[in-house]
Amino acid sequence: MVGLGLVTMITATVFVSPRPVAADQVSNLKTEATQISRDLVLEQLQIGTYQQKYDVDLAKVQQDEAEIGSSQKQIQADTNQVSRDRKQLQSEVVSAYVNGDPEVSGTGALFGNLTESATRAMYEEVVTGDIPITIDSLHTDENGLRAERATLVQQEARDQATTDQEATLANEARQTEVQLASKQSEITGNLAVAVAQQQAAQTAAATAAVRAAEAKAAAAASRGSGTSAASTAAQASAPGTSSGDPALPPFLRCVLQAESGGNYQDVSPGGTYMGGFQFSQATWNEAAELAGMPQLVNVPPNEATPAEQDDLAIALYDADGEQPWDDACRTS
Repeated sequence: MVGLGLVTMITATVFVSPRPVAADQVSNLKTEATQISRDLVLEQLQIGTYQQKYDVDLAKVQQDEAEIGSSQKQIQADTNQVSRDRKQLQSEVVSAYVNGDPEVSGTGALFGNLTESATRAMYEEVVTGDIPITIDSLHTDENGLRAERATLVQQEARDQATTDQEATLANEARQTEVQLASKQSEITGNLAVAVAQQQAAQTAAATAAVRAAEAKAAAAASRGSGTSAASTAAQASAPGTSSGDPALPPFLRCVLQAESGGNYQDVSPGGTYMGGFQFSQATWNEAAELAGMPQLVNVPPNEATPAEQDDLAIALYDADGEQPWDDACRTS
């Protein structure tokens, strides 16, 4: 059987056709699709980072708002307490003053034996005595609370600005993600079209090769003196019958019988080796190039005419001698 080892031995003598444009397009699209997928993953990771920062900054803003609210409540509570204390003190002084009227008893229940002017002065002192001090203290506390509140408001503004920036970055990243996903979808569609076109081109090439082989077979069948086209075709399709054009060397006649019993349509059980000389597809393609018959590339050997199989076997034999066939026909 003709092994694959021959491919590397005669590569230097075989013309390699340029890579099809469709194959390059498919390869480029696959590369671009892979890169887009990687970019998409990186963008999704970036979105996660932005979202995490946004959540942290939002928590700071909420904490600032809570502290500002607490400070505001404390200021209001202190203000209300001073107002209540002042009213209570005024109420008690007025009550004491009224109950100790010096014009009625000559003495005051609260102020003792004092003149009316002295009583009035004491009343005014009591009414106003601790109020300014208390108010001053309250104002001091209020000023401290207001300063603290102003600091908290500034911190809240900074935190809110950071949060807004993080939200903007996250939105931009999401827009980029959408664009990458759209691009990925477009590339995937183009890749599917390119693959379909490539497969169609391969099918067309194979069909053309088969038609060329059939045309050559028909031309070969029409040759030969004194023989009708029908009898020539029957002879060509009969197992064990060679076309005889060109004449096979004795070694190849031996190989034909040893490999397939002369059956040009023979196929090995595993389907790897085909035709009268049991070519593998790869070696057959190399032999087709050697023989100057590129139309037979990728044509299954057993589907070629006996004359074409003889031609390729001779071309391979001329290039590599008996080496490709491992059977009893070899002399060494």
